[in-house]
Amino acid sequence: MKQLFLPILTALLLLAASASAQREAARITGSLTDRVNREPLPNAAVALLSAQDSAVLFTTVADGKGAFSFRSTPPGRYVLSVTYLGYTPLARNIRVDDTTRLLALGTLALLRKGVNLQEVEIVEEKPPITIKEDTIEFNAGSFKVRENALVEDLLKKLPGIQVEKDGTIKANGETVKRVLVDGKPFFGDDPKMSTRNLPADVIDKIQLIDRKSDQAQFTGIPDGETEKALNLTIKPDRKKGVFGRASVGYGSDGRFSVQGNANRFRNTQQLAVVASGNNVNNTGFGGSGGRGVMMNNANSEGLMRNWIGGINYSDNLAKGLRLSSSYFLNDLRRENEKRVEGETRLSTDSSRFTNNLNGSLNGTTNHRLNMRMEYDIDSFHSLIVTPHVAWNTGNAYSENQNTTLLNKDTLNTGRSLTRSSSNTPNLSGSALFRKKFDKKGRTFSTNLTFGAGGSDVESINQSRTAYYEQNAVSEVDTIDQKVTQRNRSNNLGLRMSYTEPVLNDRYLELNYGYNYNFSSSDRRTFNRSKPGEGYDEPDDSLTNSFSNVYSNHQAGLSLMTQRLRYHYTLGMNVQFNSLNSENLTKHNEIRQSTVNVSPLAHFNYNFSAKKRLRAAYRGQTKQPTLEQLQPVPDNSNPLFIKEGNPDLRPSFSNNVNISYNAYNQESMRSFFAAMNGSFVLNQIVNATSLTNDGRQVTRPVNVNGSYNLSAFVVNGFSMNQGQDRRTAINTNTNLTYSREVSFLNGRQNFTNTLNLTQGANFNYSYKELFDIAAGGSVNYNRARFSVDKRNNTDYFNFGLSLDFNINLPLGFIIGADVDYTANTGRSEGYNLQYTLMNGFVSKSLFSKKQGQLRFQVYDLLNQNVSVNRTVSGNYIEDVESRVLRQYFMLSFSYFLNSFGGKASRVVGGAPPPPM
Repeated sequence: MKQLFLPILTALLLLAASASAQREAARITGSLTDRVNREPLPNAAVALLSAQDSAVLFTTVADGKGAFSFRSTPPGRYVLSVTYLGYTPLARNIRVDDTTRLLALGTLALLRKGVNLQEVEIVEEKPPITIKEDTIEFNAGSFKVRENALVEDLLKKLPGIQVEKDGTIKANGETVKRVLVDGKPFFGDDPKMSTRNLPADVIDKIQLIDRKSDQAQFTGIPDGETEKALNLTIKPDRKKGVFGRASVGYGSDGRFSVQGNANRFRNTQQLAVVASGNNVNNTGFGGSGGRGVMMNNANSEGLMRNWIGGINYSDNLAKGLRLSSSYFLNDLRRENEKRVEGETRLSTDSSRFTNNLNGSLNGTTNHRLNMRMEYDIDSFHSLIVTPHVAWNTGNAYSENQNTTLLNKDTLNTGRSLTRSSSNTPNLSGSALFRKKFDKKGRTFSTNLTFGAGGSDVESINQSRTAYYEQNAVSEVDTIDQKVTQRNRSNNLGLRMSYTEPVLNDRYLELNYGYNYNFSSSDRRTFNRSKPGEGYDEPDDSLTNSFSNVYSNHQAGLSLMTQRLRYHYTLGMNVQFNSLNSENLTKHNEIRQSTVNVSPLAHFNYNFSAKKRLRAAYRGQTKQPTLEQLQPVPDNSNPLFIKEGNPDLRPSFSNNVNISYNAYNQESMRSFFAAMNGSFVLNQIVNATSLTNDGRQVTRPVNVNGSYNLSAFVVNGFSMNQGQDRRTAINTNTNLTYSREVSFLNGRQNFTNTLNLTQGANFNYSYKELFDIAAGGSVNYNRARFSVDKRNNTDYFNFGLSLDFNINLPLGFIIGADVDYTANTGRSEGYNLQYTLMNGFVSKSLFSKKQGQLRFQVYDLLNQNVSVNRTVSGNYIEDVESRVLRQYFMLSFSYFLNSFGGKASRVVGGAPPPPM
């Protein structure tokens, strides 16, 4: 297979090189002036479009004297398009012959808007990238994708955008947390629901947004709260019909995959229905006819069967009233096997080793209902209500075999079995009311948040553990128990904010917040009074009823300054915390009060529309969980016992973020750099105690001295190398340094961890013939321990990937993706090298290519594995999990594109599909 793969790759590269050499490039020059006064027009946008399909091939910007040039233009027919603010766009047909070396267009005069145009031809020219205040807008038609591609495939073509194997989207190194469709939520906040369902050819624009908070959008005053979001706008002609896809596949070893979706967009109304099922480890919606070969299941732990269904509906119900809602159902079953080896260094010459074999079978059913209602009461008042309902049920079964060694001597061996069932309902939501006053900048808002939920869990714990002395069994401990745990939680929050303009371009904000959280836990443990009969004997030592009330008052004052190029916020927050924990079983109570004072600072500076610097500081309080507070041991695994600590105090983190972003619209080059720091007071960590017979007991405690520092740089650029040829390159560098505090048998240890990753990926496409994506990464990890230097460890991870597709005559497409992974510095048996290779061949069917037959193979070399290492405190753990191995599948897909009316041809956009 390797002997076959390398010649194919070499042939593809030679084909690209020979295609580039077939035509000599020419230089095109010209200058732009005002038609009336003959003054130059600096910074005008100039583009070369394909005369065949109006796709944007080259872009540039005129210099200070209005001059422009295209240096390397291959022979062909083009449309020269010029746009300038306040002037009527200009278009001119030009031709570059094989013998042309220089095409001088001379002076081109533009008319101010309102002038009689007569001989000037007007087109709707769409540049590939447009930069606005907080938005980078990509014209989808400027980035070619193959037939029936998904939005996810389109995103991979955009400079500065990365799509991970699991579908996670990163823009300039930051994770995109929200994807909107025409400005509205699509199946809640899960980005993959839109990127893996919507076809690429219905998208008009992709807008990368630094999305402000709802409060800042209403007042127009930046508050420093932003998140990366994508907004997908639908082409107007695609809002007059129904589109979607359906596919069914069956393969070897009983593997199957079925999925379908249907979408209808009409004016402001959105209706989408999705459904899928598979047993090939696809947790969402995978590519079926797009660029991706398989279904993003590489290295997923265990074997999964998944059923999914959902409906999304959005519309403007009345003037100023907008509704977005969705219901989602997910039924997942996962079967897994794990081999775990861990080492705990006790001293310079002593280590404890744990070997664990685990088999598990888990099933969960999840219902989610999301809704967002926005009501603009009038130009001064608005209301946003967002209720959420979730209900989870689950069943779990696991078996464990454990062995613990002290150096080479056996301390214990054991087997355990756990069965459990759970029911977890949850209701939450918020209501935000906002008011503007007549005086600009004077606003008032109040936000009410609420939540109610809990869980009911019933489990059976059975185990038999043998303890050794001098390699002989000294004691056998048997556990056979039933545990019921009932948790409940209710929370209510209120935040009010008032802004007042002071001086010039300055605003004063006063805010007050109150939060109340009540949680309770009732844990009951029962033994069998007689073997083989029911669990009827209460175990008082493992039974406890516990309640916890946490509340806080927060008050803040900040001054916000907004100028043309920059804006900043300086303020101070004071938070009063109260914690009241009551042990209802033992009739004792713990009360705590803390005060946190933290400054608040945000600074944004715009060097230009394309360069931006941001800096921010924020303090944040985090409360201990109910499980961490409840003083009852969890002995579901008798060798790893977890205890709660009702004396825990809230932690407080100080977070600093600095970032710089630059985007060159002409060269389509992006640069992003960021540094982040976090220092935590009263951090909650697990203190570990090891008994002489090999048990491990953990108990959460508060510590100081931990921190985390990180920096990353992302550099991306796209190159047009001729008509219908495009190259995109992205590099990323990540550096993380952290210090963790841990305790082992009462002894404090500091673990300093360094992680350095360098990655790069490359995309090249040539006309409709083929496209290639290649990438690589090197990851270095170093851990240093303060107590025992023998624990110090260094290890590497290496990764290479290749993905290519080739269009053949008669509607055939072949493609493959290859991922190579190598690990070094691990425990014996975990330094693995493996190659995951997938491939497919597909055939378009029917006259309009609405059908597709595909044969695909997953893990062609049958080498897929999953290996992970964790370093924490003075403990190192290596885990190997069961994964999906080789299978073959034959599938059929049908693409529905039913649109009413005739789609208009737009210059710079993708042509409409044949009807």
